[in-house]
Amino acid sequence: MDDEDRIEREREAFERAKAQLNQEKERLRSLKNITIRGINPDLYDEFTQRVKTLNLSIGDAVNRMMTDIIEDFNGTFPQLSARGTFGKLALEKAYIAHHDKLSISKRDLEEANTVFYFQHIDQLIIEPDVDLETFQTYIHSIQHCGLVKIPNILPKLLLLSKIRFCEEIEIYKSNSANQSPKNSNNED
Repeated sequence: MDDEDRIEREREAFERAKAQLNQEKERLRSLKNITIRGINPDLYDEFTQRVKTLNLSIGDAVNRMMTDIIEDFNGTFPQLSARGTFGKLALEKAYIAHHDKLSISKRDLEEANTVFYFQHIDQLIIEPDVDLETFQTYIHSIQHCGLVKIPNILPKLLLLSKIRFCEEIEIYKSNSANQSPKNSNNED
C-alpha cells in the first residue's frame, strides 16, 4: 500500500509540474518579439550590463520600466499629458525661485493655469483654500526652500512626495478656508 501511495503522489506531482510547464509555455508564446530602431548602442550596452547584475532579462527590465513610466507619465514627461491622448500638450510650466516669502492660494494657481516648480524660497505658504486636486494639478515640486507651510487638509505623504531638500515643513491646522497659516500654531 505504501508503494501505491508513493507512486500516486509522484504521479500527482508530475502532473502539477507538467501543468506549470504548459502554463509557462503559453505565457512565453504570448510575449512579442519587438525591434526598436534608434537605440544608442553604448547606452544599450550599459543598460544590459546593469540589468544582468540584477539577474533580470532585458525583457523583464524593459517591462518594469514601461510600467513605471505609464504609472508616472506626467512625472517622466511633464510636457505631455497622460490623461487623454498621448502627445497633447499639457499645462505650461514655470519656475518660481529666490523669494523671501511667498503665499500661494487656489486662485493664484488656477488663474495662472501653469504647473509650478517652487525653488529656493525662504518661506513658502500654501494657503488653506488649496485643495488636493488643485495641489496635484498645479504644483509639480517644492525644492530647496527654507520653511514650507502646508494646510493639514492635504494628505501628508502626498505632500512629502513633492517636497525635497527643504529645511522645515510645517503642517498647520486649517479648520476653514479663510484661516491663514500666518496666525496658526503648529501642533502636529
